[in-house]
Amino acid sequence: MPPGSTPFLSAHLRVIAHATEDIQKVEQATRFLVELISQTEADLTRQYAKGHHGNIIATISAKLAGKALLPNALQLLSQKLSESDKQFLDNDIESCVDKEGNLYLRFNKQEAFLGRVKLYQGDPIRMRLKFVFGYDSDRIIDLCRESGLMS
Repeated sequence: MPPGSTPFLSAHLRVIAHATEDIQKVEQATRFLVELISQTEADLTRQYAKGHHGNIIATISAKLAGKALLPNALQLLSQKLSESDKQFLDNDIESCVDKEGNLYLRFNKQEAFLGRVKLYQGDPIRMRLKFVFGYDSDRIIDLCRESGLMS
């Protein structure tokens, strides 16, 4: 890859803030992840819905163009991940990548609020990294391995 170029077309982060959660803290956690992989500040949007019991649910999202993403975003994420998270990705990476050139990662909200990066499958901050044309699932997996995202 030429210097200064990025393998990313875009990134999209999305998280649900439940009525029992402090929406500012959820936004702060999301901003932490955005600012880890990006050279710009997070521009977050909110959408509101009512839950089954009338509770308010907020969906917070951020969309970033590829040029806003750091070319070494995967390496920056890998430096923050634990060995057990890297092992999880090593074992399960095929389920995190699709044929359309997307890498899907899920992060723990509480850990991100505390400035830490931890994969989490429960009620996560979801990150979708869209790769430029030519990055199929095999090439994305290779890039994840080269970046240290997998053990």
